[in-house]
Amino acid sequence: MFQLYHRSVELYNDNLDQWLISESEKLAQASKKETLTLSKLKKEERYYYHFNESNHAEVNRNYPVIAQIERQSTKQEPTINDYPTMRATKVILADGRELVVGMDREHYQQFKKKLDTSFLGGIFFPFFTLFIMAAWIAMRILNRLNLVNETMNRVMHGERGVRLKVSEQQDEFDTLASHLNRMLDQLESSESKLKSLTVDIAHDLRTPMGRIKLRIEDLLSSGQFSVNNEQQLVAIQQDFSLLIDTFSGMMELYNLETGRVPVEKVRCDLGKIVNDVLDFTEPLAAEKNQAIYLTIDMSCALQGNPSLLFRAVFNLVDNAIKYTPENGVIEIIIDYFGVVIADNGKGIKREDRERALDQLVRLDPSRSVHGFGLGLALVNTVMKIHNGQISLSDNSPGLRARLLFNDLVHK
Repeated sequence: MFQLYHRSVELYNDNLDQWLISESEKLAQASKKETLTLSKLKKEERYYYHFNESNHAEVNRNYPVIAQIERQSTKQEPTINDYPTMRATKVILADGRELVVGMDREHYQQFKKKLDTSFLGGIFFPFFTLFIMAAWIAMRILNRLNLVNETMNRVMHGERGVRLKVSEQQDEFDTLASHLNRMLDQLESSESKLKSLTVDIAHDLRTPMGRIKLRIEDLLSSGQFSVNNEQQLVAIQQDFSLLIDTFSGMMELYNLETGRVPVEKVRCDLGKIVNDVLDFTEPLAAEKNQAIYLTIDMSCALQGNPSLLFRAVFNLVDNAIKYTPENGVIEIIIDYFGVVIADNGKGIKREDRERALDQLVRLDPSRSVHGFGLGLALVNTVMKIHNGQISLSDNSPGLRARLLFNDLVHK
């Protein structure tokens, strides 16, 4: 654009020189036929005329001379700043007088002004138009990408049945949305089949294991075995009890997640539920000389199932007692939004907190603490049923678990 601007100014000034030279040559030819005077020359308003009879300095002062011939002789390309506001040339008439022909500065100024306006408009308006189009395209792309990201985040947080909208335009984003929707369909179908298969296996195995357990009890009651054999049978019976309890827990979680078991909700006071949990867990904490502190900042009322809420809170408090060493401290805080259970035990690593909410996950590699790996999974399922969520964070040291409810009952 600068080269175009520079070239336009240069060409215009070359035209001015050509006009002046042409005018000078025309007047030189006319002077051969008649004597030229200022009164005859001033008919042309575009030019200024001056007879330089004595003082050459006066000519240079009033009419700066940049003749085309002089430029060609020096072979120097002038820059824009080299051009004066008034251009002039001179010619020797037939009677020997020197005539200076100058161009009105207004012509140059008007051209310069129009050129500047056209130059700025030629840059600003295309740039502004392209900027608006680019911003519109970018916002449209970002909105579609944000919609994809929000949908994927909802899926990653466990929400099922979420799909991307596919418009009739069938553009690249619609193609991407179609592929993602098909992928989600396949994933949910595979997950559903896997869960159903697992539950069916657990259901089928629970009955024969229960029968084996009863037969072991009959053998133990017969008194026909030695003390060592009876101890072995008791251990086998306990292992079968653990298996039956695990399968029962898996089936219960599956029924709750799929809605096979109706959940009745009534108005619940979370403070009362926590106090009921403490009645069961305080003896367990006393065995390890642990202190449990309950703080009620504000009452928390919600629509929920008291039995499920009790089990969710109980699992968290029971885990805190299990994984907190002797003489440890467990703090329970009830506020307007839910309940917090914090301990000073081993805690859970940041990278394992999300995985800890899945079924059959045991983060204790030594298996030194009894459990099925279903406690936090049950809490997570109960919170989803109550339109809430569980968050695990560091208590420095220990674990801080918060149950956050959204559907609260306002007084």
